[in-house]
Amino acid sequence: MPTKADLEERVDDLEHEVRRLHRALGQAEIDLTPVQKRLITNARPHRSEHSITALKRAEAEWARVVKEPDARIDDYIRSRHGIGWTWEKPYVRNGQFAWCGAFAAFCWSSVRFSIRQKIFPSCYRLYSRWLNTARYIEADQMLPGDIVVVYAGKRSVQGDHITLCLEAPVDGQFKTIEGNAFGTSGDGERAEGVVKNTRSLDQVAHVYRLLSEDFDE
Repeated sequence: MPTKADLEERVDDLEHEVRRLHRALGQAEIDLTPVQKRLITNARPHRSEHSITALKRAEAEWARVVKEPDARIDDYIRSRHGIGWTWEKPYVRNGQFAWCGAFAAFCWSSVRFSIRQKIFPSCYRLYSRWLNTARYIEADQMLPGDIVVVYAGKRSVQGDHITLCLEAPVDGQFKTIEGNAFGTSGDGERAEGVVKNTRSLDQVAHVYRLLSEDFDE
């Protein structure tokens, strides 16, 4: 006869599987909803005020001192200001969701929601949709506000972690502001959450720059 511990472990396994299926269902739903296509033959880089606004939002979140597992992280994931993945359970545990892309989406709230919801959540989505578009930028040409995907050990083809460029490269290094990472928190302490980092160009997998066509206006 199964022990109480065996039954509790089985319940945990089933709950994990239910969460996985909910997530798969939600992803399938947005994948079936096409992102509106617009001609980008004469695409223009995003206007500077959008970058300024995105970085102001990022700095404001950093100043809030958002550390794992702050309830604020749930806004990045489930609210329409972020990626709007409403089918996810409220974020209450560190590691429950890889939210670096959700943080970038929250900062870039002026971008059309369909793009934030469908493309921002993962390195693979950015890579598969934007690699061969006018959004792709050489690493040494990055500017503040650009979406910078870096390697984080695995060095997968799409990159492993999503950051925002805070300051353009100088002497092979650039500054970032990012979520779901270790770095300098808004209180000056080293922590995990919304942080600032100095990274090397050697860590860069891909850089993407939003186009004027990506905004609601």
